[in-house]
Amino acid sequence: MLKNYLKSYLYLFGLILALTIILSILNYFIPFNNTIIKIIIPIISMLISSIILGKNSKEKAYIEGIKYSSVFIILITIFKLIIKSNFNYKVFILYFMYIFASIIGSMIGINLKK
Repeated sequence: MLKNYLKSYLYLFGLILALTIILSILNYFIPFNNTIIKIIIPIISMLISSIILGKNSKEKAYIEGIKYSSVFIILITIFKLIIKSNFNYKVFILYFMYIFASIIGSMIGINLKK
């Protein structure tokens, strides 16, 4: 079970890194709003990695998605505390979107394996 989580987190951080590099290169040629990078990339990465987690889970994908996103949110919160970033309502809305994307992704993943 822990192996599935570690595999999904490797996909998550790899996707975040790869999509950030790709969008940074695209931003050099076609300038666009940088909030896309901060909002869309983690949500897409969370969705895809949750699909991978859902494929490997046996039942109750929504609980797996909640656990998966909770650990990610805890890691992000610790990082924000280390760099002394401010917390406001937008951060909590973003965290809710992470949870929602993870739940949806794990539900999609568990249905894809059938």
